[in-house]
Amino acid sequence: MGVASERLTREQSKAQTKARLLSAARKVFARRGYHGASVEEIAAEAGFSTGALYSNFDGKEDLFLALMDHEIDAYSEEISAAVVGLASVADRARDGARHWMEIVEREPEMLMLFVEFWAYAARDAAVRERVAASFAKARRGLTKLIDDGAREFDLHLELPAEHLAIAIDALADGIARQKLADPSAVPDDLMGRVLSLLLSGAARPLALAPAVAEGERPSV
Repeated sequence: MGVASERLTREQSKAQTKARLLSAARKVFARRGYHGASVEEIAAEAGFSTGALYSNFDGKEDLFLALMDHEIDAYSEEISAAVVGLASVADRARDGARHWMEIVEREPEMLMLFVEFWAYAARDAAVRERVAASFAKARRGLTKLIDDGAREFDLHLELPAEHLAIAIDALADGIARQKLADPSAVPDDLMGRVLSLLLSGAARPLALAPAVAEGERPSV
């Protein structure tokens, strides 16, 4: 019993150390960019030696990519939780967009981090596949939300759900960058209004969709 408790304590300690290093890396990478950041500065920001960093990550690149995975998962889950269960597609579009813009205002460093992730992948073919896979995972989550909504509300999609997810992802990123650069030029509700227009043109009730064979449901 004592050994098990001791092992759990060590595991918890390691998890806490990794969490502190990820939090420090988030600040330093957002502040300095990938190439301007150093493992020494990240370790110091976390209150550790570089030895603690290297005992948890293989180096700066490994930490950077681990941070990318952590950030993408966290924000995907937050957006999903904000819209699941709302009563209509319009409500989900509006509330999801509002929540996204609240995140941008609350954590502007998040957007700078995502720019760093994109730029890093564009410059380094060796890691491009891993970065692309992480962003694809986020799009799959958005695709599922669109698919689930289409089924729940009996909608026919004029575009495949995965293509709509790409468009919505690009819209969210673009408006967020504009908001960060020139806050007064971008109304807080702009993304929600544009997203509602996009979805109203891309989805319609099944009763109004083109006829399909009996028993066949349009792919969503």
